[in-house]
Amino acid sequence: MYCQHCERKHEPDARYCSLCGRRLPGNPEGQETAPIEDQASREWHSGLKQTGAAIASNKESKRSKPASGKTLIAGLLPAFIFVVTAAAVVSYYLYEVKVNRQVESWHSEAAKDAIAGKYDQSLMLLEDAVRLRPKNDAVLVDLKLVQEASSFQRTVDAIGKLMNRDSWTNAEPLLEQLKQNLRGREEQSFTVIREQAADLSMRLTVFQIKSELEQLQSVEALIAKLNLVKGLSSNEALELKRKIEERIEEVCAEQAEELVDKKSFSDALAVVQQGIENTTEREKLKELYDRILADKLKFEQEEQQRIENAMQKAAEEDLINKTAAVELLHIETELDENGSLHINGQLKNAATRPIYSVTIEYTVHDSEGKPIESGTAKATPDFIEAGENFNFSAIVTGIEDPQVKVVVDHATWYLD
Repeated sequence: MYCQHCERKHEPDARYCSLCGRRLPGNPEGQETAPIEDQASREWHSGLKQTGAAIASNKESKRSKPASGKTLIAGLLPAFIFVVTAAAVVSYYLYEVKVNRQVESWHSEAAKDAIAGKYDQSLMLLEDAVRLRPKNDAVLVDLKLVQEASSFQRTVDAIGKLMNRDSWTNAEPLLEQLKQNLRGREEQSFTVIREQAADLSMRLTVFQIKSELEQLQSVEALIAKLNLVKGLSSNEALELKRKIEERIEEVCAEQAEELVDKKSFSDALAVVQQGIENTTEREKLKELYDRILADKLKFEQEEQQRIENAMQKAAEEDLINKTAAVELLHIETELDENGSLHINGQLKNAATRPIYSVTIEYTVHDSEGKPIESGTAKATPDFIEAGENFNFSAIVTGIEDPQVKVVVDHATWYLD
């Protein structure tokens, strides 16, 4: 195939002339709409043809005119050459202006397509612009940016396919690499790519949290995951948010019941309050909170009653310990032939604490109940545990009445 303007030979599938930059005649697009540069070229050649015709006319005039007109023609020739040259320069200038406008138009359309994520269309326009203006720095810079964006788009598509096949372990490193490559890239050409990467990251976050949900056993861990999901707006994220809140409700109820069993009502209420503050469907948790609060009040009342009872019992025990720690079980007496009365008594420590150094005071009464003798005796053993029995013994001489009776009048002791 040959260029119809400069006659340079090209391959059959070539679209533009590598020498003059014009569209080749074999291209279907060239048949539909002639490029601006071709139109300018036709104007250029048209001007040259008109100029050539004028020259030919002048030559005919020269042949027909007498020799006396040669002087006039010679005088007009420089002006004619100037006009032709000016026309050629103007025609070339107009051609260059139109080429620049076409390049600017393609460049502007390519920028819009790149911002919209239409990278293939943007690349075609930029490549066309580069063919006409291969040294246009702005076009070359944008061409490189769109080529990078197109490469990122292929990575995004690959990650999306992996996620659709639930191949999350393979998708995650590719996504992390993409996010690393996009870091600091604020050009508008990457706007759609950044949005797509954010969407992929959201999908990955939702999947990871969903897979961990059943293993999370603490309210704090569940709330942390819920806070991550709250910033996401997809349908999957909203569904996951609902499941996390349900899981928070379950864990709150389990932990609260365990704490109630341990009578840790305040801790149980704090756990349920956490759940209420971090969920939207709160009716069950509110009912649980009210029930625990009622149990807490009831327990506190019962505990107060137990304390009062314990204090009363302690007071009673203290009174016994101080006033009635020694209990007489029985006394045996035996009068021998010498008039000596042998006294043996058994006692009990009725206090709630050990006692020691117990001393017994007793009185001997005759058969008519009159006191005839009194004395004291040390109990044995010296140290007696609470509830244990102990003894005392004594001998009283000079007793003649065989019907005497011994009465323990008083006892003294020390509390351990």
